Amino acid sequence: MQIDKLNWAILTELQKDARMAVKDIAKTVGLSSPAVSERIQKLEDLGIIEGYTAKINIEALGYPLAVFISIKVRYGQTQNFMEFVNTVPEIFECHQLTGRDCMQMKGYVKNPSHLQNLNSRLSAYGEMTTSLVLSSVISDKVLDGEMPFPG
Repeated sequence: MQIDKLNWAILTELQKDARMAVKDIAKTVGLSSPAVSERIQKLEDLGIIEGYTAKINIEALGYPLAVFISIKVRYGQTQNFMEFVNTVPEIFECHQLTGRDCMQMKGYVKNPSHLQNLNSRLSAYGEMTTSLVLSSVISDKVLDGEMPFPG
């Protein structure tokens, strides 16, 4: 399936509001509702649209501090660490990386003592660096067209 300008327009609208009615998307992109429904179905079938979710304001739930934690996992502990980190409720993302720190996590805590407790639980697996997020320059960026490839 070709990801043309109309498909990108549909994807853009769904990223902004996944609950937007098909008729409203159709009006915005200049197609009929059945045409938009068909395109959305094809985008789902191809795995381009993976699902529809609610965006939760974690700060409003009492977790105002966002943190990034990098860890150099001890040799032979990577699998154990990956299993453990999946059980840690404060951690929302964990990425395996190249470089010195082989894992980077994003999490949310209530206060500095909560962060200290989290760090204590994670430090059993290796050497860590923790950073508090002061502000987010880009968050939930809408992909509204093909990313250019320089050169």
